[in-house]
Amino acid sequence: MAETGGRDGADGDDVPAERGGRSTGPGSGEPPRWVSRSVPAAAERPPGPPLLARLAIGAVVLLLLGCTLLLVVGSVPNTTGLVLSTVAALIPAVIYASIVIRLDRYEQEPPRALAAAFAWGAIGAVVFSVLGGLAFEFALSEALGSSDLGGVASVVLGAPLVEETFKGLGLVALTLGYRRELDNTLDGLIYGALIGLGFAFTENILYFGGAYLEDGLAGLGLLFVGRAVIGGWGHAVYTGFTGAAIGWARGRYRRGVLRFVVPFLGWLLAVVLHALWNGGAVYLSAGADSDAGFLETLLPLGLVVVLPAVLLLYVVARLSRRRELAILRDQLRPEVELGALTPTEYATVTEFGLLRRALDAASSAGGREGRRRQQRFFETAADLAFRKHHLAQGEPLTPGQLAPEPAFRAALDELRRGLPAAPSRGEMSTL
Repeated sequence: MAETGGRDGADGDDVPAERGGRSTGPGSGEPPRWVSRSVPAAAERPPGPPLLARLAIGAVVLLLLGCTLLLVVGSVPNTTGLVLSTVAALIPAVIYASIVIRLDRYEQEPPRALAAAFAWGAIGAVVFSVLGGLAFEFALSEALGSSDLGGVASVVLGAPLVEETFKGLGLVALTLGYRRELDNTLDGLIYGALIGLGFAFTENILYFGGAYLEDGLAGLGLLFVGRAVIGGWGHAVYTGFTGAAIGWARGRYRRGVLRFVVPFLGWLLAVVLHALWNGGAVYLSAGADSDAGFLETLLPLGLVVVLPAVLLLYVVARLSRRRELAILRDQLRPEVELGALTPTEYATVTEFGLLRRALDAASSAGGREGRRRQQRFFETAADLAFRKHHLAQGEPLTPGQLAPEPAFRAALDELRRGLPAAPSRGEMSTL
């Protein structure tokens, strides 16, 4: 790896020289050290919910999980069909989720928060959407006096309204429960997309299972192409827009009405896109020629609704990532002056190529544990940067807290000492 100490690896901006000859980043005379992540200080993070609250939350989670299992097993009362439909639903969920998570290069989200987002979509949002959808359809049927018309309206309008609302409520809960992790637009987009993928996972099991019971493997395979390939990004994109809007508003801190307007517009866009997909499917199916195939009917809808939405959300993700990188550079540059980071560490944290090579070197020297520790060092530095940014934007300190920065700096220094060294610079350059 080329020498990177003393400069910003991405744009060449000068940073202070090494202090006291200490250099622990990739490309320095002394190899980087692995650093484990820890909570900087008790005052930095508010205490968790009391025991009774945790027990109540656990009971609700178990109840929702039981309802979801009953729904799935009751809808697909065939062991072979249930297994095949679950596997068919799991494949796109894993592939798409891995793509979504990799959008954030510089600040990976904690697995527990990512799992919570996916689980809410797959369990909580599904159960409440089923109940809400039934209530909506019944109310429309009573108001319109026609069960058929009420059923169509429920699919075209009711399902998008109900499902996007309950998926969005999960994002609100994540913003409150994982406020230190959901920092910006990109974070909100990732969590929203994962909620959507979780929802699609359970929904796909139901649809794939029904197709298998009706038409066997041929029916399941045909529906797999339609739902997992052509429309596979649908739910992820819908709720991704809601999450991006909530992530943007997360840093407004009592500044202006836009912090309420933008999340509403994000949710509204999700509802509109969802309604366009559902309404388009109903319209094309009703007007399709009897000889037209299922995929020929669905493919134009994917090109018109899903593909443009995916491209737009990708643009939002790229712009958000640039903003995230700018925050890391601005907030961590003073940390080099203070000695909390070396210039080489600063360059590595703020340039993806160097960061990736450092992780590869850690893997080569220490295996999975080495890579995990090196990643957590980078995450701790990113946490420090975003905490400073949010405080600068007006976020209040935790009650009883004077300032969080010393706790992060102390954690970095403490965790750096006494840990095994990574490969030498010569060894790293061969990776």
